[in-house]
Parts: sequence; C-alpha cells; structure tokens
Amino acid sequence: MAFSIPEKPESATWTDDQWKAIHASGQNILVAAAAGSGKTAVLVSRIIEKLKDETAGLQVDELLVVTFTNASAAEMKQRVEAALEKALQEDPDSRHLKKQIALLNYASISTLHSFCLDVIRKFYYVADIDPNFRLIEPLESGMIQDEVMEALLERHYGDEENERFFHLVDSFTNDRSDDVLLDILTRLYDFSRANPDPVAWLRQIASYYDTTELADVSELPFYRYIEADIRIHLEQALEELRTALKFAEEPGGPDVYLPLIENEKLQLEQLLDDYPLDWEAKKEAISSVKFGRLPTIKNKENYDESLIEQTKQARDGAKKQLKAITEEWFQRDAGNYLADLAKMKPDIELLTELVEEFAADFLAEKQRRGVLDFNDLEHLALAILGEKTETTSYEPSEIALEYRHKFKEVLIDEYQDTNMVQETILSLLTTPSEAAGNLFMVGDVKQSIYRFRLAEPTLFLDKYKRYRVDGENTGIRIDLSKNFRSRQNVLTTTNFIFKQLMDTQIAEIDYDEAAELVLGAAFPETEERYQPEIALVDMKQEERESEETDSPQELQKNQAEAMLIARKIKKMITEKFQIYDKKMQQYRPIQYRDIVLLSRAMTSATDIEEAMKAHDIPFYANSNTGYFEATEIRIMLAVLKVIDNPYQDIPLAAVLRSPILGVSEEILGQIRAAKPKGYFYDALLLYQQTTISPEADRIDRFLKQLELWRDLANRESLPKLIAQIYEETHYYDFVGGLPGGKQRQANLRALYDRSSQYEKTAYRGLFRFIRFIERMRVRGDDMGTAKTLGEKEDVVRMMTIHASKGLEFPVVILAGTSRRFNMRDIYSKYLLDKEFGFSARYNDVDKRIVYPTIMQQAIKQKKYRETIAEEMRVLYVALTRAEQKLIITGTVADWEKTKTKWATQSSHTGWILPAGVRLQGKTYLEWIGSAFARHPEFAKLLDAGQVAALPIDMPIGLEIVASEQLTNPAEAKTSKPVYLDNIQAGKTVPIESPEKESINSYLEFIYPNQVETQIRAKQSVTEIKRQFSVQDSWSDTKIVEGIQKVSLDRPKFLQRKGLSATEKGTAMHTVMQSLPLSHEPDDKELTDFLEELVAKEILSPEQKESITYSEIQAFFRTKLGRLINENLQQVEREIPFSYHLPASVIYPEAETEERVLIQGVIDCMLEEADGVTLIDYKTDRIGSHFPNGWLEAEPVLKKRYEVQMHLYQKAVEAITKKPVKHIYLYFFDGAHVCQLETEE
Repeated sequence: MAFSIPEKPESATWTDDQWKAIHASGQNILVAAAAGSGKTAVLVSRIIEKLKDETAGLQVDELLVVTFTNASAAEMKQRVEAALEKALQEDPDSRHLKKQIALLNYASISTLHSFCLDVIRKFYYVADIDPNFRLIEPLESGMIQDEVMEALLERHYGDEENERFFHLVDSFTNDRSDDVLLDILTRLYDFSRANPDPVAWLRQIASYYDTTELADVSELPFYRYIEADIRIHLEQALEELRTALKFAEEPGGPDVYLPLIENEKLQLEQLLDDYPLDWEAKKEAISSVKFGRLPTIKNKENYDESLIEQTKQARDGAKKQLKAITEEWFQRDAGNYLADLAKMKPDIELLTELVEEFAADFLAEKQRRGVLDFNDLEHLALAILGEKTETTSYEPSEIALEYRHKFKEVLIDEYQDTNMVQETILSLLTTPSEAAGNLFMVGDVKQSIYRFRLAEPTLFLDKYKRYRVDGENTGIRIDLSKNFRSRQNVLTTTNFIFKQLMDTQIAEIDYDEAAELVLGAAFPETEERYQPEIALVDMKQEERESEETDSPQELQKNQAEAMLIARKIKKMITEKFQIYDKKMQQYRPIQYRDIVLLSRAMTSATDIEEAMKAHDIPFYANSNTGYFEATEIRIMLAVLKVIDNPYQDIPLAAVLRSPILGVSEEILGQIRAAKPKGYFYDALLLYQQTTISPEADRIDRFLKQLELWRDLANRESLPKLIAQIYEETHYYDFVGGLPGGKQRQANLRALYDRSSQYEKTAYRGLFRFIRFIERMRVRGDDMGTAKTLGEKEDVVRMMTIHASKGLEFPVVILAGTSRRFNMRDIYSKYLLDKEFGFSARYNDVDKRIVYPTIMQQAIKQKKYRETIAEEMRVLYVALTRAEQKLIITGTVADWEKTKTKWATQSSHTGWILPAGVRLQGKTYLEWIGSAFARHPEFAKLLDAGQVAALPIDMPIGLEIVASEQLTNPAEAKTSKPVYLDNIQAGKTVPIESPEKESINSYLEFIYPNQVETQIRAKQSVTEIKRQFSVQDSWSDTKIVEGIQKVSLDRPKFLQRKGLSATEKGTAMHTVMQSLPLSHEPDDKELTDFLEELVAKEILSPEQKESITYSEIQAFFRTKLGRLINENLQQVEREIPFSYHLPASVIYPEAETEERVLIQGVIDCMLEEADGVTLIDYKTDRIGSHFPNGWLEAEPVLKKRYEVQMHLYQKAVEAITKKPVKHIYLYFFDGAHVCQLETEE
C-alpha cells in the first residue's frame, strides 16, 4: 500500500472506508460516496482532524474547500466552526484551536465562483480590468448580450458585399426571421465558455467538416458513435430473434416458425462474427439479411394464440431494428455524406468567426460599463492563474504557484458536477503529481445530473477507472457504499433496478458490487409494511354494457394519476401509517410533512394540487414556473405596456377588459365601431369624445389617469410608478379579496420587488423594464409564483428531482414516471456538443432541399446516449431520496398489453437488461417495469413463463387501478360539509339553505326610499360593532355619519412607518392563524416560525418585532389553549364568511325589509357534534386603559364586543345548523379569558 493511515480505535463509529477517507493523505484521493453515505460528515471530519493535529501545524486558511452552492459553503463553514468549538471544549487551553476559530472567517470555504472572484479582486491588474467592477446578474448580462448581438448582425447586414455572410443567413434562416441564426450564435457562445480556451475550441469545429483527405466514412472522427449505434441495433435484433425462438419453443408455441426464425438468427450471428469494417461492405452485408414469410399455421386450435402473437411481435422487433439501421445510415452513399460536410465547411468557419467576434464585442462592452458576469469569473481567474502553452494546455503562473504553496490541501465537494474550466483551475492550484498530490475529491457520478449546465461527469469517471484502492502509482480511490439514510427495502429496490440498468456501455459506469448500496442505518422492527409499491392507473376505457350506463367523466392521464396519489396519501394519514422518527427515536403517526412527491418536471403540479384540494390535503408545490401566467401579473404587465405605449392594441384591450376598468365586450365592440380601422387607442379617444354614457365617463377618467402615469414614468422610479398604480387602482386590494388572494398579492409584491432589483442595474426606464420581463418570458426564466406557504409547514410537498438532490424524506412518491423523456434538443435542427462543437442539417440553398448530414446523425446518437445515461442518474437520485417508504406511480394505456411487453423485454437471462431495451426506454416506468418484471412475485403476476426471474428476497406491492374507479378532482367527495367549504371560500351562504344561491338581486337592487339608500349593502362585522358602540338610536344624521368615505389603506409592503395598533393586531392574528397548536412553542421555535413568515413576506420585519413571545406562550397554558390542544381535529381557524342579515337588525328604525350583506372572519371555531365554540383573539392593551385592572376592564370589553360576537353567532348557527355553545374572547394582554353569554 502506497499510503498509511492511523489505526482505527475500537470506540470509533466510522466505517473502515470512512476512516480511510478521513485520514488518508499523501496522494490525490477520489471518494466515490454513494447516496446517504455521509460524505459531508466525512469531509468535515477530515478538515477537523487535520486542524486538530497541532504537530502538523496546519492552519484553516491553508485549506481550499470548494462546494457546489453558496448554501453548501455556509453549512460547511458552520459545521467546521461547531466541530472546532466542540474540540476546544475538550481542550480549552489549546491556543492552536482558538487560532483556527479566529481564522475561520478568512478561510477559503466557498464555491469556485466565489474563490475566482477573490482572485480577480486581488489581482485585477494582471487581467487588466477596472478594480471597481460590478458583478451583474445573469438577466442584466443577457440584456447586454442581446444588444451586442443585435449590433453585430446589423453591422454584417449593412455590408452588402459580404457574400459569405448572406450565404450563411440563407443556410440557417427562413424568409420570416433570422431568430434561428441569432439563437445558434448565442448558444454556441455560451457552450464555448465551458471550455478553458473558448477560441481554440471554436476554431477546431470547422476541422470536423474537412473531408478532403478522407477516403471512407469510417475515417470520420465521430465514426465510433455511428458504429456503436449500428452494433446496438444488430445485437438487439439478434436478442429479439432469440426471444421469438423461446416463445415458439414453449408448449403450445408456434413450432412451425422455428426453422425460419433459426435461419434468420444464424444470418445475424454470422454478420456479427464477420463484421465488415468498410462502409459500403457493411451496407451490403446488412441489406443481405433476409426475413422470409412465416408459414401458415394449420389446426390453430392446437396452439396458444398468445404465444403465436408474442413470437410474431418479437420477430417484428428484429425486423424493425434492421430497418432502423438502413433508414438512419444507408439512405445515401459514402461519397455524398462526405461531400455534404465539405460543402458546409465555409458556413461553419464563418459561424465560428462570428461567435469569436461577438465574444470580443461582448467583453469590450462589459469592460466599458465596468461590469463582469459569472462566466467571466472563471475565465479571468484562469487567465490570472495560468499561462497558455502552444498545445492549448495551461502552466501555472507565478500567482498560481503562490496559491500552491499556500494551500496544503484542496478539497472539492460534488466533484462529479465539475466542468473543464473548473478542472483546469483546480489543476493549477494543486500538486501536479497524482501519486503525491494534495487534491481530495468527493462525489458520486451516479448523481451527476447537471449535464445541461455543462458539467462533465467523465472527469470523475476517468479518475475512478485510473485510481486504485491501494493507491499504487496513482491516486487513491475510496468507495463509500454504506447508506445511513434508508431502510433495507429502499436500498434493495434501488440496487435491484440499477443492477439491471447501469453499465459502462449505456450509463457510462458499471453498477457493480462497489456501487451497490449497503445498509448502514438502524431501524427497529420489521420491514414488511415498508415494502416498495408500484401503483399504476390503467387508462384503457372498458366498453359499457349499454349507452344508459352511467360513466364518470374520462380523466386525463395527469388527473388520473393525481387522484391516485391523493387517495394513497389520504389512506396513509387516515390509517396513521407509522414513521420512525430518528430524533424522537420512536415510531409516530405519519404527518403530511413526511411525504414528498418527486417528479422530473412540474407540468402536472396543477392537476396534483386540484386532487389534493379535493381530498383536503394541504399541499405545497416548489415550482419555478407559472408567475408570468398569473392573471394579476398579466394584467399589470398590460398596464405597464399601455403606459409605455398606448398604441398597442392587445395590451390596451386587456386593460380595458380587466377589473381595473371593467369594460364589457359589448362596449369594446362599440369602441372599435367608432373607428373600424387603425389603432385601437385612436378608436378609444374618438369614442370618449363622441359618446355620452357612464362608460365614456369612466374611460375619460382612465385616459386622464393614464396621462398622469405616463408623466410619472418619465419622472420617477419604476417601483414608485408601480406602487402608485396599486394605490390608485386599488388593484392590489381587489385581488386580495379573490380566491387565492394572498397568493395574488404576493405575486404583485414580487413584481414590485423585481422592479426594484431592475433599478439597481445599469438600465433604467419603463421600456427597458418591459423588454427585461419579455426576455425572461422568451428565455424561459419564469420566476415561479411568489411563495405564501413554507416548506416547513405540515404540508405534502412536491418538487423536481433536481431540487431534491442532497435532501431526504421519510416517504417519497415518485410521480409522473410515464412522462416521456425530453428529447426535444436531440431532434433539433442543430446540435451542440462539447467534443465536436456544432452540427446541423445541410441546406442546399440552390435546390432548396434540407437533409441531415452524417455528422448530425452521429452527434444525435451520441447526445441520445448521453441523455439516456443522465436520465438513469436522475432516476437514481429520485429513488435514493426515500428514507422509509418508496411509492412509484404512473399510468399505462392498456395494462394487459403493457405487462406482456415487459415480460417480452425481460426474458433475457443475466442481470443486465439488453442494451436495446434500455436505450429504447422512453420513460422511467418502462425501465422500472422491465426490471421489476423479473422480480419473482412480479413474474408470477405477469403469468409469463419466459420471464427470467432474478434472485431477490424482498416483497413488492403492485396496484393497478382502472381509471373508471377514480373521480375527477372537480367531482371528488370530501368529508367536509359543503357549508364549511363555502365558508372557507368566502362565499355567501343564505340563512334559509346551505345551498349556493345567487345574490345578484340583493347587490343590484335599487332601494325605493332615500334613507334606505344610505344603508350600505355590505358591511364588515367590525364596522357594525363600531356603529353600535357610538349610537343608541336611529337618526338621519347618524346615518350619514355612519357612512365612511371609501379610502383603502396603502399596501403594507409600501408603508415605511411605525406600526399602528391595528397593524400590530393584524400581525398577532396572522401568527395565530398558522402557528402549530399541538404544543406550547419555546422561544427558538417562535423565532424560526416568525422568520419563516417574514421570508415568505407574510409578515414584515417590523411586524415580527412587534410580537411578544410570552403573550403567545401564555395562551397555551389557559383553558382555551388546553381545549384547542385536546380537540385539534375539530379546530378551524381564520374562517371568512359572508352572511345576509335583515337591515332592521343593524338599523332598528329603518323602514325596510331589505337585507345587508355582512362579512367577517372567525378567528377560531371548535365544531363538535352538539354545538360550536367560538373564540376571538383580542390585542387591546388593558393595562394602559384600565388602571384598576381586569375587574374594571371585563364589563367594558364584554359590552364592546358582544355585538360583534352575537353577529358571528347568528352567522355560524345559520350556516352550520348547530347551536353556538360558548363564546370566548381571549385578551393577549394579561392572558385573560372572557366568556360572553350566547344570544337566545
């Protein structure tokens, strides 16, 4: 062994491999850390052990620790600090440890981007940049990029003599737009930046189109990918024929087919044995394989019809494989393939020249503005640290040698996600000899899922293959395979699937014994209830016996799967499925927060949310899309567009039609009729000038307001303009009253915040902001709707598999496994590749014919294989997130056909599935199904004798649900009464019936008497309470006084002043609305909870500071707190209601039988079988108003609030049809409980 490590003491809790990873040194070390193997703990412990060794004298600022994200870096630094503090407690006199803690703030524990930024700030003069540069966000960088690209193209379009450029335009654009060319240039530039030398990489691309010296297709540099694809098809064809023979040989099988199929199999075997290398010979050999005509079966009654069909299907599969080879590769001869590339070379050369020109212009523009973007950081740092050699490699500069001398060890987390630029930088900072190196790398190539960010997993794989466990003459490889996260069933499931899927040929890595997950976690009791489950919806619609048979509405696939998921979750909650709580070290009933839905994409989130609502399941979707599609955002963007330029017909019509103005479609038609042709704005002006009507008056006011906004846009900042629009239109308040009001208001606040961020860039003005937003939309940079619900709350969460990386959850439901892989880029008109650069279809400009080149076909196959490998790794990440229970869901078009297909694909002997089966898989479910078809229990269920069952001792649950058995979310029954749904939705519920009725007649009725017209048709309970507290009898004067001018408050996020008593009260009510009621929270729990509300912008920082912890904590010690705690299932909070009340109840002397719509919010309601208990929170400051304390305050406060509470009582009794048993007021000041008499 080329290295030594200290002997592990018997008391150590580390595994042997972990101990080795912590203590080995003297060579480069690659730690292949499987999911859940404790790699972060190992990394931190390695750092701590080195720092604790005072004899070595290592200082914390002599380490470079590189993490993948800023959050990971912060967590790493916190862990190191905590470990140093603990070590210091054990050795309080250690000056060395005290010094390390003091130096920690100066330690290089960060992302590589952050380290590069430090290098640039320190050595800016070497890179010849302004030391006062500003680092810009990607969106601002993108806007500069767009401007530079537009200027570049305009410059070349202006040169009419530039024939090369116009030929390029003809080759890569159409008659309508040059967007394709612009997109190619932009993406090619972005792609080049993942290379240490972008210019050299760009210049290399054209060389792949130089075929002048080539005699055969087989000499092309990318030919190996063509060869691999052809062989895969041939081997799969042979596998299909072998399967056909097995079916034909079965008892009852079509044995008359055997001679023909055997002959066809022999032809393929001979072809593969004497495989020709020459292209034309290969083409001829493949075309010579002949498939004969199957003989007619006589006496069919003596044969098994299903075996006949399966034999034919397998043989047809072989024919399809041969056909695919011909269609993919042999449509043209070798000479034409080579000629196509040669013809394209001039265009490719100019294309790369334009990218070079753009790169220079873009850098110059950023330097002129004194800014850098994130891509610049790595390249500028590389320019400072490295000196380019003639072979395009880099030698360390003097500055890099200084860093080499400083850093005694460089440690990299998530090494599998490193790209070539980062690898080059790290090589300049570390000892060049691997066998005597100081580079420590930890990661898991099976979790490398960021190829779309140009991560290069082959860097990890290369070292994994070269490094040895004993470290002899190379670096050291250490495999951490023990999983300390999951139950045995989860690990067995993962191993069972990936031993069949992953190998070097398809997945770039073998899932061998070293890669298998080994149990490291300890869970008490048996594994039986935690068996993995596969739950599928069979979408096949059975024929009905008659047309009169009732059938539920046919569900779409996403809806059906969503309802299945909701049903399974509800079942687990209802049955109190037991989860082992590692912190409590005991089992407890499952909670919603224990369950996470993982999906490749969030496209089904809306359907799942609807299904969750239908089953009363709290749900949170961690989505980064949907913001720009929100109605309130679309309307506000339309307003901004009209302010910028009212001569935009669609935005103007949208504003007129929106609730801001409320113009009907009929009026819009009249406006257009006023001026049938021309801009709609001109028609609007003419309508306003020539029409006398209430609508024209409203439009007149709007046009005047529009001019004021246009003036404001020229004078004031964008945030101020948006704030003014919110205030003057009351739109912010309006959307707050709609269903999902909190979410809508949060979205509007996010638009305000985005405008503030925009103002911090070098850009100004409304026009550029609109372009800024449009760029986000076009590029797919959707922000996701603003968050109003936190991930820590007791909700079922949904997130993408990528977002889940590094996390773990008690129960994981892998959803959407039937969703096809996204291959859109692979079938694009052009392809980008790190090795060969750029490929496209050949456009014969003269003949106007476009067809794929052999290079594009080869790179398409290469990219396809890479995508398949990446999808396997994504699936691995998904399955390994589960701690205790794994559920896989999906849909199948026809279960009977699906299981037959799986059985056919799984007839292969040996663990690994045929390459063709794995490559042809289009969904996760196809892979999972083909793998589990060889599970012994599954194989029996499939009733397919040819399935090769594999040895595995683990039960599995399979549930197939016909879509007819599921209910559309809109029709789903819930356990909650209809009236309670109405209350929570804020809908009006008449006294007479809990059924929904129209209230338009009430709201639109014109009262016949003038006095009665002064009665407000809608009042809040608080206003009624206030009216009763200031008047004892009716008078016309008091009617007028009682009607207050409508003046809506400014949105709280726009206010910058001290909090009023009302705002403080609102803050307390907000906290009590969502605070968990199961136990009395301590100070830390309250702090975490309030900070979460602030982070979600539910509370402002000022409101958070107004909360007195002791007042909340005292509530839990009162009889009300105990009552709620003992009846959590019956508690409802913050229940808005609308209720019709006779006007005479509020206005005793009014001579009217009309009704008034009153609205209120019940703080807390406890509904039991025999009645309802109402609880209302009060924040009155008793001590400052009542010198004699509670005895003086109680009668006054009872009188003050009895009207309000009796109105609540009337509403609740009418709606629930249950009596109100008790009414309580709870005063936080003094923790007083006050009981009011119920009204008879």
